[in-house]
Amino acid sequence: MPRASALDAFVRIAGGVTRRFPRKGARVLDSVLYPLLGNPLLAGYFRRHNRKNLAKIEKFDNLLVISDIHIGDAILFQTAVSALRDFFPQARIDYLVKTSVKALLEGNPDITDLWPVFTGGQFPNPKDNLTVQAMAAEYDAVFNFSPFFPSALFPEPKKVFHFTSQAPLFVLNEAHPGVPNHITYQAHRFVYDLLSPVFPIRRARPFEGPSVFLPPEAVAEARRFLEGKAGSRKGPVVFLNPDTASPYTRVPVRYLTRLLTGLVGMRLEPGAGQDKPVRGETPLVLLGEGHTDKGIGEKLMFSLPVIARERVKLVPAGFSLEAYAALVDRSDVFISGDTGPLHLAAAWKKDRAGKHPFRNKTAVISLFGATPPRFSGYDSRPGFLESGQGAESRSFQSQSACRNLTCMHKMGKECDAVGCFQGLDVEAILSQIHGVLMEKKAVSHTS
Repeated sequence: MPRASALDAFVRIAGGVTRRFPRKGARVLDSVLYPLLGNPLLAGYFRRHNRKNLAKIEKFDNLLVISDIHIGDAILFQTAVSALRDFFPQARIDYLVKTSVKALLEGNPDITDLWPVFTGGQFPNPKDNLTVQAMAAEYDAVFNFSPFFPSALFPEPKKVFHFTSQAPLFVLNEAHPGVPNHITYQAHRFVYDLLSPVFPIRRARPFEGPSVFLPPEAVAEARRFLEGKAGSRKGPVVFLNPDTASPYTRVPVRYLTRLLTGLVGMRLEPGAGQDKPVRGETPLVLLGEGHTDKGIGEKLMFSLPVIARERVKLVPAGFSLEAYAALVDRSDVFISGDTGPLHLAAAWKKDRAGKHPFRNKTAVISLFGATPPRFSGYDSRPGFLESGQGAESRSFQSQSACRNLTCMHKMGKECDAVGCFQGLDVEAILSQIHGVLMEKKAVSHTS
């Protein structure tokens, strides 16, 4: 596969083409790239290359899985660790992740040792590179899920299996939506497709998806926050995360304002908002303050009339990730663009001590601009991956004249992010949320 620097250069060129010729440029790029990159011959070449290197490895006692350096990726790529454990139940399987994600993954029984070592931001820094280089030399085989650690970085490149070799299959799946093309599902399939022709499956089980493991302190912190903010108020809770790490996945303020206005004005009775008077139960809306786009939560809240602000509670940016996850579990609906908190919300919530029964019934609503929903969104419809929650999930993608295959690599884009969200059906989103809350309300009244 091309190195990230060459890929970035190509994505920048593609962005220049679509900036000048949005609709026609996107069509031309897709007409060329889909058959070129999604070529079964190319997929077969990488499969044979990986299996050839696999045959040279003498033992699989000590294995290393390298996550990409972002929080959401560390959550998602746990499925690769689980897949390896299905083949090698007695092996040492270690997992390299970003330092800030440690508290979410401690307690995963499939991980022998969790190494929270990455300290870089959007890209690895020199220290991250040296750490990967040094640690990889100590293992029998390495499974690398970061595109930013190329083969040349590793002392023994032939014992390293790169997830980027799966890229042709991603492109093929996007053109032919027969199976889930989600990154966490395909990470699991990557391991299975590589190992199953050679090794027996020692632990047969269905694909479960990623989990996060929360301590009792996080549950208590979330409970105190919610009870303190809600007081004696009863009713459904909707959690809106307005921020994402990339401008190409961040929902514009104009849509977020309409969405928030619709949420605080939502009445949970059949037909409310049509010909009936405004009455009935209203949801409490939890609103993230924002990390990358600092202060976005407060900005949105103050766009509301004063009386409506009473139905909105800001979740501070300093909230711990573990408590954030526990707060999501207390919510009936979670809404977000394509970013780490989305994957945190969709993951199974498990008690690290094995005592607290999490609900795992949060409906996950994901909103998409540049990135394709089947790649990183959650949806209960065929061809998508459902969230790890006992509730319907749904993805909504905005209209975009310039969207094309290169948009999957949002880290390399430099074009105007305005083109990613040229239209988002806010009314359809609100209707979906209303339906979910009404269904939950009906179930609670009959149980």
